[in-house]
Amino acid sequence: MASSNIGPLRFKLRLLTVVMVLMCPAYLAEAQVTKVDYQIRFNKATSFFDCFIIIKEGSAISFQHRTQLSAQYTVIVPTGSTVSIAQLHMPLQNNQGYNGTTPAVWTLSNSVSHPASQPFSDFYGLTPSITPSSQYNNLNTLDTVRLFSLQIDLPPLSCRSGVRLFKNNIDPGPAAPGMGGGDFSNGFTIGNTLQRYQGNLPEIMAKENVSNVHDAGNGSLRKAIFCAENNSTILFEDSLTEKSVQLLSPLFINKNIHLTRPFNKVINIKAPNSGPAILVQENNTLTIKHIKFHAGNNALGNGRILVNNGTLSLNQVHFYDAHMGTGSQGATILNNSVLVIEDNCYLHP
Repeated sequence: MASSNIGPLRFKLRLLTVVMVLMCPAYLAEAQVTKVDYQIRFNKATSFFDCFIIIKEGSAISFQHRTQLSAQYTVIVPTGSTVSIAQLHMPLQNNQGYNGTTPAVWTLSNSVSHPASQPFSDFYGLTPSITPSSQYNNLNTLDTVRLFSLQIDLPPLSCRSGVRLFKNNIDPGPAAPGMGGGDFSNGFTIGNTLQRYQGNLPEIMAKENVSNVHDAGNGSLRKAIFCAENNSTILFEDSLTEKSVQLLSPLFINKNIHLTRPFNKVINIKAPNSGPAILVQENNTLTIKHIKFHAGNNALGNGRILVNNGTLSLNQVHFYDAHMGTGSQGATILNNSVLVIEDNCYLHP
């Protein structure tokens, strides 16, 4: 008699199982990050390069799905750059219960300099330590998470625009000349061993501002002009107001550039002794506003402050030249092309 109830009992158990599955919250059934992008951004406040992941698809709530597994994050820099890890951010060690405070350790585990297949670049691959285990806080689609920050010191004639992320299947692979068998492909796994890395978002790099009065090097006016994009404005930090940039050689303008300051935040530019402060090359335009220029000591020079072979536009610019009006040969400004005076300019002996 007892066996006659087995069929209905099995049906009830199956029905109960189906009901439990249907009632299971979606986040328990599907809470898994499935696609991740990388992005590198220059941080103007710290001067570090911050490295992020962006959750492109999926989410992670359980500690298993939030757990960092193997990954590689490869940064390409102009050859000769110095790269070091400045700060660690995420994930956090032993963060199963959201109480972790110590960031996981990322290390520069793989590098190669100026390989024959890409001689103007150096490659740095960073990987996370997975012992002890480390977890992110809850993750959702479109979340942006900063992993670590890099200090990258660039060579004098290199620009931030030369810092970027490795592009899988585009940049040199292990068998490419000079790569030494090293695989720098980006990859990211979290929660399980399935590959979650999808690609890179565009780099975000701030303009190369002028932050010091040096003739050359990082933060100099020369470096800012060299790295500027066409039709851009050179920005000076306010701390340089009324300070002087002493040039050791002329600045060559081979693009369209705006060199302007607010009327109450003027800066001084001193020309070298043997040449102009600025030489505008053909088919290029330089706009100057609220700048004070000082000539060098070359009394015979033609264009002791400016030489223009393109288009030169001046607005509220002051020129100081001790040789002007003294019967010396030469000229303060040598104009060989188009000169536009937009507003009053002043010549001071």
